[in-house]
Amino acid sequence: MSGCAVAAALTPRPAWAGAGFYDLRTLCQPLEIHDGSPEESACLKEMAGSVRRDGHKLTLGLANGNTKVITDAKECEPEGPEASCISYRLIGRLGDRHYMLLVTPYECPYVMLVNRRTGVETNIGSGPFLAPNGKRFVTIDPRDDGNCGIDYRIGMFATDENPKLEWSYKPDGLEQYQVDTWIGDTRIRLQASGEIGKEVPTDLTRTAQGWQLRRPNGEISMGAAAAVAPPTTSQQTPASASGAPGSR
Repeated sequence: MSGCAVAAALTPRPAWAGAGFYDLRTLCQPLEIHDGSPEESACLKEMAGSVRRDGHKLTLGLANGNTKVITDAKECEPEGPEASCISYRLIGRLGDRHYMLLVTPYECPYVMLVNRRTGVETNIGSGPFLAPNGKRFVTIDPRDDGNCGIDYRIGMFATDENPKLEWSYKPDGLEQYQVDTWIGDTRIRLQASGEIGKEVPTDLTRTAQGWQLRRPNGEISMGAAAAVAPPTTSQQTPASASGAPGSR
């Protein structure tokens, strides 16, 4: 990485890769991008004591000696049908509580957080952007609603052991957003574009009435408080006395 890239990685600015934009602080370093997505190799080196890759199998170390094994679909072979392929790549971490994986089906990639203690999974549209106090994160889902059926365009989560959706916003028409930066713990500066495609600065602010979004057309939206919960499942099974791993 260049000196500028290293400096950027120390700030909460976004980087485009794979399923939307990411907070560079959550990605493993040194950051390498290949085909628009972060390389897993940096995470395998950074977390060598707790994770490993064996071909299509990714093993994640959990608490108390348990493990969680996540395996690419069998169709992710050279001769397999492309539309059935789903791959999982470890690209970062959310503090010391969660692994962050990029899940790549044939269409509509997304980010999955895996609890490092329990193995519980939480799917989010794109990378999490942490508030300065670490109590919340915002995520933008940039995917096409028509093809991917998104739950929200903007989601605000509480950074609990299993992140909980506190607030969300989903426009009726074409409306895209990018995170610029958090300003304190109650305001996020955004870049937005509407139907005409012109990009304008805007913001999401926490008020006494809740989160308030200024849309690209200037209108104010209060969004929906905890209206949509993300799919959360536990695929980890306790290790047996012989140390057999939990697996996907």
